[in-house]
Amino acid sequence: MSDRAAASGPVIVEEIRQVRQARLFHDRPVLRDAVDQILDVARWTGSARNTQPWHFIEITDRETLASLSRLRTPINWVADVPLAIAIVLDGHDAASEAYDEGRVTERMLIAAKLLGLGGGVAWFGDEAQQAEGRRILGVPEGRTVRGVVAIGEPTTTKDHRPNANIPGRKPREETISKERYGGR
Repeated sequence: MSDRAAASGPVIVEEIRQVRQARLFHDRPVLRDAVDQILDVARWTGSARNTQPWHFIEITDRETLASLSRLRTPINWVADVPLAIAIVLDGHDAASEAYDEGRVTERMLIAAKLLGLGGGVAWFGDEAQQAEGRRILGVPEGRTVRGVVAIGEPTTTKDHRPNANIPGRKPREETISKERYGGR
């Protein structure tokens, strides 16, 4: 490990560990430079066989955000985000593209955190809801869009919804094994 990595490693790891889902944001727009940096991180994310099966749609239009927020009740908070980025996938290989979508989503959330912003993922829902999301965004038939990554300055990362998730993490001994499942 280089001296630089040894010095900055714990700080960076702690920043990544603190990435949280944000659903409430200040209404200030995200600076163009930050948007460009997040999209560059997204473009440079690894993908299966380097297929780069994605196209990104920046969404700031209030009507579009409101329409997406009505796809299903748990994502109604999308109406008030300053920026959402839809990840449109080519639709050629559902399994590897789902994996790639997860990778690029997490990279965008980490980039937002490292830029002093926050992010949250809003999943459109079932196939009919995804089809409506595709229609709203003008995505061609055959391509896949399952949700958006919201970006902005979070007012909180506390889950404000009535059915809020339970915070925290399971203990290490419940989630980590050595050599084989259950191995200590």
